[in-house]
Amino acid sequence: MDILTSFGENLSDVMFDRNLTAELLAAAVNIDRSVIYKYLRKECLPSLENIIVLADYFECSVDYLLGLTTANGFVSKKVAQPFCERFKELLNSRGLTRYKFLKQIHFAKQSVDDWYNGKRVPTVENVIKLAEFFDCRVDYILGRES
Repeated sequence: MDILTSFGENLSDVMFDRNLTAELLAAAVNIDRSVIYKYLRKECLPSLENIIVLADYFECSVDYLLGLTTANGFVSKKVAQPFCERFKELLNSRGLTRYKFLKQIHFAKQSVDDWYNGKRVPTVENVIKLAEFFDCRVDYILGRES
């Protein structure tokens, strides 16, 4: 099953468990209801900001919402460090320079530079690739767990 399908189905499941409609969820998390409907129709993945908001609201892991784990484990709502800091820590812990990292993972240099310097954050798809590369959970990459 692909990530888009898994996300849409898991979002539907957690909404069902709480007896929420798209309209009620949209109002509760301040995400436009048309966007919630796109998620439910499996038309798009959320931004990093939106998936964290949803995971926090449902008190579950981002990994669970994306279908990367079947365990709907609670991840505490802690203030995560900026992505660029976590990214630098991951590179340092593996003894990687940005150059060595780029040679192994084949992301665009500008994207990696922007992540490293805090100018942008990766897409959900790229965070999943980063988690696979670093052999960790998406929630760890996002600083939602230690």
